[in-house]
Amino acid sequence: MTSEKTTPWYKEPMMLLVIGVPLAAVVWGFIMLSLALDTKDSLVSNSYYKDGMSYTQDLRFHEGARRLNVQADLTFTEDEIIVNATSIADEDPGSLQLQLIHPTLEDRDLTLFLQRTPGGQYVAANELELPQKRVIWLTSPDQEWRVTARTVIENGKKIQTVTQ
Repeated sequence: MTSEKTTPWYKEPMMLLVIGVPLAAVVWGFIMLSLALDTKDSLVSNSYYKDGMSYTQDLRFHEGARRLNVQADLTFTEDEIIVNATSIADEDPGSLQLQLIHPTLEDRDLTLFLQRTPGGQYVAANELELPQKRVIWLTSPDQEWRVTARTVIENGKKIQTVTQ
C-alpha cells in the first residue's frame, strides 16, 4: 500500500489561481470605483453652445492674422516669457494677450498680458511650472488677430506660432 503525501489547501498552486484571480478582480474593481467617484469629469464643456457661437469670431481673428502676415516666436524661461512678433502692422500694439490653455482642465488655463519693451519684444512673468503641454493663443484684441501653437512648453525652447 502506497501512502500519498497530502499538502494543505493553501499550499496548492491551483488554489492560487482559483482564489487569486477573482480576488484581484475584486480589488481592481474597487480601485476603478474609487477613481470614478473621486475624479472630476472635466472633458465635458458646460458652455458648448457659447463655444459654437464664438466660432465665427475666431475665424475673424485668424483671417486678421493671415491678412497681416503675423508671426511670433515665444521663449519660456523659469521666470519670464519673451515674445518676438514680426509683421504685425505699421504700428505694434502696446500689449498682447497670451492664453495658455490646458488640453483638458479648464481651471488650469492661464491668461497673461505681455507688455511691449523698448526693444520691440513683449514680456510677461512666467507663472507655469515647466514643462507643460499647452495650446497657445497669442492675440491682439485691438488689431483683431490671433496666432496659435500646440506644444510642450520647456525651459529655453523656442516656439513658433502658426496662422490657421
